[in-house]
Amino acid sequence: MTNRDLIARANEVIERLFALDEEVANARAFRALLENLHARDLAIVKEPHIMAIAMVRAGVLRSAIGTVMACLDAEDWRGNRASVGQILHTLRDAQLVAAFAEPGTPSDAGSAALQEVRRDYDALVKGDLFKRGKRLRNDAVAHKLIPDDPTPTVTYDAIYALHDTAERLTIGLYRVCARGTPQFLGHKADLIRHAEVFWDTYFNCMQLR
Repeated sequence: MTNRDLIARANEVIERLFALDEEVANARAFRALLENLHARDLAIVKEPHIMAIAMVRAGVLRSAIGTVMACLDAEDWRGNRASVGQILHTLRDAQLVAAFAEPGTPSDAGSAALQEVRRDYDALVKGDLFKRGKRLRNDAVAHKLIPDDPTPTVTYDAIYALHDTAERLTIGLYRVCARGTPQFLGHKADLIRHAEVFWDTYFNCMQLR
């Protein structure tokens, strides 16, 4: 493999990693809207606002589930995903992993970080939480058809736990690729604040009716 080929493949990994970073941040935005809403006193809400809020919450929840599971998806035969599984599949070449090492750093630093991410991801996809989240996304969010088996119940906390895992795995992949820290870490506080502004605006206007 020529250096040019290796650089092109490394750049492709980084491009996918940056897209994954954005996906994780989007999931945080949806999560922040849900968490802020559920922390409010909804007993004060009367119709027609009950139905309106329920519709918004349903849309945000569907978006949160779809985005979180997209972050954690396995590799796809089309190779077009910016997901943890797809990036790990791309990084199966040790020579490619070694190419990310910064000058003056151990060449095996990325490899050690990669082993940790692979171990955590393998444990995730074998677990019940991931399987239930994937079925929920596939049955209730991505498709309209009635499944043969009942769609499993997944709590809000379970979706949040999957998102936490996506964040940790993304941080690990940044270490593998020697890219510093993900951008989503710097956006978290703003996303939480924007969610508060969104619901403050709605509830304040609701009381003006």
